Amino acid sequence: MTINLQASLATKIVKMLINPYYNCIYGRVNRTLFVIQYKGEWKFMWNPKIIDTDKVLYIAIADAIERDIRLGILKQNEKMPPQRSLAKTIGVNLTTITRAYKEAEKRGLITGTIGRGTYVSDDKKDRILPEILGSEDEIIELGLVGSIKIEGYDLSKQLKAVAKGHVLDSLLDYVPSQGIRRHREVAAGWIKQYGLNADCEHIVICAGAMHAINCCLLGLFDPGDRIAVDMLTFTGFKNAAQLNRMKLEPIVMDSEGMVPEHLEEQCKKHQIKGIYLMPNLQNPTATEMSKKRKREIADIILKYGLILIEDDIYNFMNVTNKTALSTLVPDNGVYICSISKSLFPGLRIAFASVPQRFLYKFNQAVTNTVWMAPTISSELVTQFIESGTAAEMINQKKLVIENRIQLAKTVLRDYSFQAIEGSPFLWLNLPEGWNCAEFENTALMNHVRVISAYKFYVGTQLPPNAVRVSLGSVENDEQMQKGLHILLRILKQYPILASSFLI
Repeated sequence: MTINLQASLATKIVKMLINPYYNCIYGRVNRTLFVIQYKGEWKFMWNPKIIDTDKVLYIAIADAIERDIRLGILKQNEKMPPQRSLAKTIGVNLTTITRAYKEAEKRGLITGTIGRGTYVSDDKKDRILPEILGSEDEIIELGLVGSIKIEGYDLSKQLKAVAKGHVLDSLLDYVPSQGIRRHREVAAGWIKQYGLNADCEHIVICAGAMHAINCCLLGLFDPGDRIAVDMLTFTGFKNAAQLNRMKLEPIVMDSEGMVPEHLEEQCKKHQIKGIYLMPNLQNPTATEMSKKRKREIADIILKYGLILIEDDIYNFMNVTNKTALSTLVPDNGVYICSISKSLFPGLRIAFASVPQRFLYKFNQAVTNTVWMAPTISSELVTQFIESGTAAEMINQKKLVIENRIQLAKTVLRDYSFQAIEGSPFLWLNLPEGWNCAEFENTALMNHVRVISAYKFYVGTQLPPNAVRVSLGSVENDEQMQKGLHILLRILKQYPILASSFLI
């Protein structure tokens, strides 16, 4: 047998092994396992080069499968590596790979049958339950927590005002990375209604909440730093931490969110530098911290000198006059207030209140990422606030959410879920027998999107069997009611949903 290889490639081969069972030769090039068929072409075997070792291994491998499917590395109907081969490649036992494949199958990522092997699932495959769903192809969006759409507002006045020559000309040039002073003054006044007495000198205009979060991580932390988070936390922060190579320390939660005793225990055990929290409305669990809990967390922040990143994106639903945790740690807390949910996400504007000692590094992060937030969007937001349009729209959104929460309480009255007053999403606790990833997949097969606890979980144990159900992204109440009834029928029909995975 003759194998034609480029010299440069051949010199990189570390190991070759003839495997008569699979009728192929295995080799390794730059940590990627390849397969040479006797009478075929070079084929590269999937190898998860990066897995989250903070998690249980089989969960981490299943997560890697999901990640690489989303990235297009693993394609629909592509054959997965044999379990024994993958176990050898990663350096784990066969049982771990078997459990990982079972977990990936539960999530609807792969399918396997005896004699054929395991393949990446085809999203177009007809897997719906016909008795639950009709023929419509529309996905009912109960997953993404979008911005509630309000009809009847004519925004042309603000758009025309911005388009005037002398105004527009001033917005088309470079401005300081911190933002235009007038915009920062209006932002400071806007934030004050949430209990934070910020002055414009400490306000930074950012290109959305995620930009502000990344500026915190880039400017105030170093790769490898540890940041304490709720064991169930915002997926965007998880992704940002991974991108910036931060290590997340999961903290146990209760009905008010992060448990102070466990936070202090981890601070003693590890060198934790920061903490990320959503104390007024926690995403995804729809819980809130009491004033007492905030004081307890604040005491620990001050005691251990932690840098607080407070994400208060849902502050516009502040129906019970909740105040920012940052008010208790004014020199330690970066407070982030985005307008994506309260007004329009497309404007990409957020306000960050930054303590003086962090201001220079934070501003440098803005400069090094986008130089400055979009000034035209910032001017629009400023005019919405000054004209009173922002307050009017928020009042309408509050009414919509209040009505939808009551609707959810009616439809799901026989099931356990969390949703504080004003929450644009709820945390649905699944009954015994359900796996949250399996529920998410089954709901999607029935054209309803929800998000399972797996997406939010940080830690080494299994996440709770729960899903987040959004109330804000659907077009209207009728669509939301339809989606909730589909979820209800799925919950009641669990016994017919047996796993099809065979090994």
